[in-house]
Amino acid sequence: MPLKQNRITRILSFVPDVVQWMLLTSLILALAGPYKINSKIKIQPDGIDMALAIDISSSMLNRDVNPSRLVVAKQVATNFIKQRRNDFIALIAFAGAPYLASPITNDSSYLKQALSGLDSKLIKEEGTALGDALGMCINQLRDSPNPKKISILISDGNNTAGNLDPLTSTELSKTFGIKVYTIAVGSLKPSLDPVDESTLRLIAEKSNGRFYRATDQKSLRAIFEEINQQESTKVKEIRWEEHIDQSKFFFDFAFMLFFVGLFLKLSSVNNILED
Repeated sequence: MPLKQNRITRILSFVPDVVQWMLLTSLILALAGPYKINSKIKIQPDGIDMALAIDISSSMLNRDVNPSRLVVAKQVATNFIKQRRNDFIALIAFAGAPYLASPITNDSSYLKQALSGLDSKLIKEEGTALGDALGMCINQLRDSPNPKKISILISDGNNTAGNLDPLTSTELSKTFGIKVYTIAVGSLKPSLDPVDESTLRLIAEKSNGRFYRATDQKSLRAIFEEINQQESTKVKEIRWEEHIDQSKFFFDFAFMLFFVGLFLKLSSVNNILED
């Protein structure tokens, strides 16, 4: 039994030296400035700023596009907004004057609600103010730092109202780097409210955009799908490393070992180990 105790005592006699060695090692490691590397990845969508302007004049109630030109435009535009969750979109309604239904936002729920509320009775002034509508689109986009800016103008007629000439608005859109897509909605069949493509074609041509003709819901959906593909949102993957300082851990460990060593040296335990 005493032999066993002597063996344990001999082993324990190395404890103070081990504590001192660990203390010195911890201090050296702390002073070396150790750090832990955390790899970070951020997915950042590279969205597009856009303004969507929809004609809500009385001619858009024509049923040559079932159930009506306006209803179809609203339905297809709603589906388009659902697909553009990474973009900031402004919604403009117009007839003889423009109306800001929604300032530029990426809140798709709010945009869909604003779109569903568009009605031909919303604007008292009759006519088609294409120039003013495009001007309001420009006002929503011009101060954006985003280099990718587009306007989508949906109507069924020529410019018949408003204060701003459509070509003047088109020149302004070019100045601010805004591409304009124009869509004429209406059947190719004779109608009481015939579609006038001339100004819409000119706006698209002069702004480096593109003109489309939608004769029914299917063709309008295909047009929006094409715009969706042409103006697709890219996703950037940003990677970086975060260096987290670990010195404090080793300083704290050394501090603890210092008091353990002090305890062993001043207490009765040290006398036992020396005997």
